[in-house]
Amino acid sequence: MYTSALVTVLGKAALSANTWTKYTVLAIPGSLLIWLGYVPIYGTVAPRLGFSTEYRGVLGHTYPSLVFWLTALLLIPALCLLRDVAWKYARRMYAPLSYHHVQEIQKYNVQDYRPRMEQFQKAVRKVRQVQRMRKQRGYAFSQTDESQARVLNAYDTTRERGRFGELKADEGEEGPVQMVNGNVNGAKAFSY
Repeated sequence: MYTSALVTVLGKAALSANTWTKYTVLAIPGSLLIWLGYVPIYGTVAPRLGFSTEYRGVLGHTYPSLVFWLTALLLIPALCLLRDVAWKYARRMYAPLSYHHVQEIQKYNVQDYRPRMEQFQKAVRKVRQVQRMRKQRGYAFSQTDESQARVLNAYDTTRERGRFGELKADEGEEGPVQMVNGNVNGAKAFSY
């Protein structure tokens, strides 16, 4: 009876496994093989040591019997797992999920002629990087931007100022535009 329960549980685990690795193969069929090897050893040694005497003579009737093998390994587990297998089949055939489609494509090695997602993602990253670079204007008080340079110059306390707080021009540099006697920078008005 325990053999049937074990095969049923291992069958359910096999149905639930998405990928089969070496550890899955060791765990599922390996545990069944260990059990089928353990039962004859335990059924022989335990009654001789004076415990589990109910196993005396059981091995001679179960292991050679075809009925035991059919019911324990096939019939009872198949009936118990019938609902799970039917659900899995119906889900995959009539309401497949996206990963079912991917598995089918991989199984039949269907070539995908659409642009690769990785290439698309790289292009998007490059565009975003360029946009970020355009937005960057330097540090808070960098003088790369003309408007920031004007603000910094307006509050520069190391430069000489005129009577009204305007900056005086350095030698060789044209100063700010000033109105003197109604003329720009003191120039005489030109009339036609």
